[in-house]
Amino acid sequence: MSLTQTSALVNELVVLESIDSTNLELARRLQSGTLQNFSLLVARQQTAGMGRLGRSWVSEPGTSISASLYLRSSHTKELGWATLILATAIRAAIQELVVDPVLVKWPNDVLVNDKKICGILAQIQPDGALILGFGINLKTQSGAPDTATSLELLGVDADFDAVLAAVVTNFRIRWSIFEQNPQSAIIKARGELVQHSATIGRSVRAELPGGGEVYGIAKEIDAEGRLVIHTPEPVVVSAADVWHLRN
Repeated sequence: MSLTQTSALVNELVVLESIDSTNLELARRLQSGTLQNFSLLVARQQTAGMGRLGRSWVSEPGTSISASLYLRSSHTKELGWATLILATAIRAAIQELVVDPVLVKWPNDVLVNDKKICGILAQIQPDGALILGFGINLKTQSGAPDTATSLELLGVDADFDAVLAAVVTNFRIRWSIFEQNPQSAIIKARGELVQHSATIGRSVRAELPGGGEVYGIAKEIDAEGRLVIHTPEPVVVSAADVWHLRN
């Protein structure tokens, strides 16, 4: 698989036909050696990919982009914004291809017509760096749930390299701002999230990592990237699995 457009945008590119998980493989390579900052590992097939809360993200050959970025930054305090910044970049890249509105579901999904086209998983490494994995559905997979969609279903004959290059281009612009001035990048990301949110204004159920649930109306994303849910009292959620409910 030749990714000439993408290779020009990253400091190091590793392309694999098949791997269990791009996040796991990057972590393994980090343990066995060093990685250049802004390295990208890509696979045509992922057999045991990781989603949030232990879920799997498995892809059939050539049907989706499975990729992971290795990022180092001195702005460790603000690094929690990386997932949301990538979500805005992927949203923008996909919006260039489709007519329907592309929206971000807090904290790590990209939706079209209320169906998932992309998921993101961030993992902090022992050296303080970040592995930022993402999957984008290019074509319909045989085992895909009804809650998923793809560029093919949206009428787009997507080229793997072109879509990936568009994502990396959009993210690199935003990440460069983050590296120069994290607060400027956060303001930009927060503005994009407010404008293109699938979550704000919705009735939601948030499943908290330690157990328990919060029901209410998602009102805003605060300056730290947390979701504010009115129950009717405001509850601030920093990590959760969020389900959109019918209003």
